[in-house]
Amino acid sequence: MKINVLNQNGDSDFELIELGIEIVLSTSRLSEFPGSCAIANVRYSTAGHSKLVSVQPFVAGYRFGSVAVTHNGNFVNYRSKLEDNGSIFNMTSDTEVVLHLIATSKHRPFLLRVVDACENLKGAYSLVFLTEDKLVAVRDPFGFRPLVMGRRKNDTMVFASKTCVLDLIDATYEREVNPGEVVVVDHTGIQSLCLVTHQETKQCIFEHIYFALPNYVVFRRSVYESRRKFGEILAIESPVECDVVIAVPDSGVVVVLGYAAKVRVPFQQGLIRSHYVGRT
Repeated sequence: MKINVLNQNGDSDFELIELGIEIVLSTSRLSEFPGSCAIANVRYSTAGHSKLVSVQPFVAGYRFGSVAVTHNGNFVNYRSKLEDNGSIFNMTSDTEVVLHLIATSKHRPFLLRVVDACENLKGAYSLVFLTEDKLVAVRDPFGFRPLVMGRRKNDTMVFASKTCVLDLIDATYEREVNPGEVVVVDHTGIQSLCLVTHQETKQCIFEHIYFALPNYVVFRRSVYESRRKFGEILAIESPVECDVVIAVPDSGVVVVLGYAAKVRVPFQQGLIRSHYVGRT
């Protein structure tokens, strides 16, 4: 799998590098990257076309400098309004919307532009911005999508959607970015801001059902334990007479382990998924 890595290299230069994901997530190679900050994305498109032009991170120039963004989630408003006001979009990805909102904000400081943009967005999103002098992480007010913060031994701050990323680069998990929180990292340290007033948390259950691997911790809860519990509950609510229990791999395996243990029926592998082809 290829991944685009955007380095902040110097006072105003961004360098986009395409690398294999196994290289990016190698602790021995991280120190070789130029610059002091970087953002990357391996998420497949869930809005717009899956074309090279829509591969994140996105970089844009506006009146007061340059900004790059990477995004996990979906925006459900504002594109048509921007187009009605004359905005021109180069991509079909919904991520481009937030760049337009930042560029057209009436505020001067970048952080206020980010807050202004996010307050006008509706949807599920975790965002990481990179400018010439700061890294900014934002999570939507409802906390739909996960976003965690970690720290490496050299005091480098790391933000990621999945906790397993921290393990791969020798970073220690510190905490989740709270719903509606803006975390700013620059040469002065770390600053936390509140995006909007606290909303009732509405976390995406599909993270635990399908998206995440069993070894992830999402919304402060083990995905493995969640799926095993799903199976136990299913066994109580919908028991059936059977000789063996077979899972649909891969996300269904741990669920079936819980189901099989509860009904005391052996688990067998009846379906094998090939890991050497695309989506099956």
